Amino acid sequence: MSHPVCYTRRMKNMKNKMKTYNVEFTTAFAGSRYINIVLEAIDSHQAEWVARNLCRFGYISNVEVGKEGDIALYTEETHDWAYDEDYEVYS
Repeated sequence: MSHPVCYTRRMKNMKNKMKTYNVEFTTAFAGSRYINIVLEAIDSHQAEWVARNLCRFGYISNVEVGKEGDIALYTEETHDWAYDEDYEVYS
């Protein structure tokens, strides 16, 4: 078992690697063609994974790295189930 100080250091390093991503969904709903989700992720692959778990309808049409000052509405702290690698909406 690792020491709590090592665990805290690892978590800080992982948190530093998190970036803000703007994920755009194209939907089939009339009157609402696009849904934008701003979330934190390590890379674009994880951003797509988390966005797919958060928004079940439509397909991902664009993923962009967020701009400086963007505030992620979805984070691992607030929506930990969406970041879980064992959880998948379509399974």
